[in-house]
Amino acid sequence: MSRLPPLPLPSARGAQPARFLASLAFMVMVVGIGSRHLDFISSATMYAAVIAGLLLGLAALAVVSVTVRDVWREGRRGASSAFGTLLLIIATFSPLIGGVAAYVAYPALDSVSTDTDDPPAAPAGFKQVALPIDLRAAPDDDAALQEDAYPELTTQAVDLSTVEAYALARQTIDDLGWTIRLAEEPDTEAASGRIEAEARSMLLGTQEDVVVRIRPGDGGSRIDVRSLSQVAMPDLGENARHVGDFLARFAEVSRRQAAN
Repeated sequence: MSRLPPLPLPSARGAQPARFLASLAFMVMVVGIGSRHLDFISSATMYAAVIAGLLLGLAALAVVSVTVRDVWREGRRGASSAFGTLLLIIATFSPLIGGVAAYVAYPALDSVSTDTDDPPAAPAGFKQVALPIDLRAAPDDDAALQEDAYPELTTQAVDLSTVEAYALARQTIDDLGWTIRLAEEPDTEAASGRIEAEARSMLLGTQEDVVVRIRPGDGGSRIDVRSLSQVAMPDLGENARHVGDFLARFAEVSRRQAAN
């Protein structure tokens, strides 16, 4: 009497639900962050989407752990599905992973200025959104942390009148694609000027306020730049990037203007 062939092992449990949850989590994360970059939604809505994506990703991770257990211990089918699901979960968590890495790599500041002793004043009515947990450095340590991390971000002395320096600063902001909120042009070559603009973070597309101050200096002008986060949390290096971008582009615009 011939034996019947053994029945094939069933598929691992949870493979399909885990893939669905991981796909949904990734889609919510991408759509939320992409929509913020395109100005379709507010920062608050984007943060809600990110949190929802992370929660869905955690749910997918919990379900796929059952799949992995069945594949590992019982040899059930579904290894390739579980692997694909894990890749989707990692992709969903990538903004969080990048944020944690940046938090470790950069000082926990929410404001960076070329003049740490007398920084340009924040825009009128500026108010940060508070978070339940404050991960920022102590205010007394901000100047020392900035000087250690970003020694190149210092006041720029230029051999230009404040009127000329203001024009170049405004051209610089236009080149960077920032949105100007306030522009106070110097009345005379001995007066001061100020520009307030809004820049965007690369990671989440949230806004940072940037203030450019132009004051008379010895034989020319002194330009200071300050970038402030609108949320009371470590900026993950974004404010320093805005200040550095302005200084580099200002130097380029100045060279271009001199060549003409």
